[in-house]
Amino acid sequence: MIKQLYIFILLTISTLGIAQPVPNVEENIPYLMTFGLEAETSWGDDDFSQAFFFLIPEEYDQPFFIRVFDPDTGGDVDEIAGDWNTRSVYEVFGGELCWTEDDAKETNPSGNYKSGTLLASRAFAQNPRYDNSWYTFGPFNPAQGEYVEYYRGRIFKIICEGVAGDDGNMYRYYLSTDANDNRPIEGANAFAYEYSFRMHNDYEEVSHIYPYIENGTISVKISNFDWDNDGNIV
Repeated sequence: MIKQLYIFILLTISTLGIAQPVPNVEENIPYLMTFGLEAETSWGDDDFSQAFFFLIPEEYDQPFFIRVFDPDTGGDVDEIAGDWNTRSVYEVFGGELCWTEDDAKETNPSGNYKSGTLLASRAFAQNPRYDNSWYTFGPFNPAQGEYVEYYRGRIFKIICEGVAGDDGNMYRYYLSTDANDNRPIEGANAFAYEYSFRMHNDYEEVSHIYPYIENGTISVKISNFDWDNDGNIV
């Protein structure tokens, strides 16, 4: 059974440390996971959609890229369910309401969760060209993001959705200054309100989540979906 953990952080940003790679190295999480919409939820995905936000600091004014490792569904990395039949769509958004739209910060993909301006999109099925390889979105201009004064930066959003099939798509992101290499942006960060990922097959491995709690926060709600009996949450 696939083990996935959903972290729901309300009224705050859920940060992944110095999050140029997603998942972050310190989290010891192998891959993000999004299933095709025909998959059984018992595999661990309750809505077949996952959104991440990237915060670009206001002082950064150069082009940047969002890179996706193994964006297709098929081959060594992904989770097969019968035959490979899954198609995933990645969409990058910026502009007004990209993040400040309330629906964008919910844990379920409903309403105007695809708020903002669509900057790029690409669909992937089984494609050996992208198996264990990177695909790069961009370049993007930081000015294309939604400026948020409180965080002193501009926010972009990327959504991965399984639009067909029943396999599990495992992938990673990297926010980079380079189209062909992973080079971090100083001061940049990534966060999400729903975090769906594949855990290690080795039960001795320990994964870590590092939620960031802002000053003035009086309560935090953390929930998980479909946690099986072969692991522990501490």
